[in-house]
Amino acid sequence: MDYIVPISEARAHLPELAQKISKIGKHCVITKNGKAKVILVSPEELETLEILADRKLIRALVRAEEDIKAARIFSHKEVFGDV
Repeated sequence: MDYIVPISEARAHLPELAQKISKIGKHCVITKNGKAKVILVSPEELETLEILADRKLIRALVRAEEDIKAARIFSHKEVFGDV
C-alpha cells in the first residue's frame, strides 16, 4: 500500500518517510489542502519509470530479447575481433 500524507506531516517526518520509501519501494503521495501535489519515490522506482517512458529503449530491449530467443547472438570476439 502506498502512503498518503499531508505536506505538514511530510515536512515534520521527511527523514523517516524517505527511509521507509527507500526500504520498501512504495510511493508516498504528499497532499496540500487534500489534493495530491507531489509523489516521493525511491531512486529505483524513478529509474524504472524513466526506462518505461523511453519508447526507443523499450523497443531495443524487446528486439534484444527476441534475438536471444531466436539465438541471433554473437560473442564479443565475433563482433570486435581480437581487440
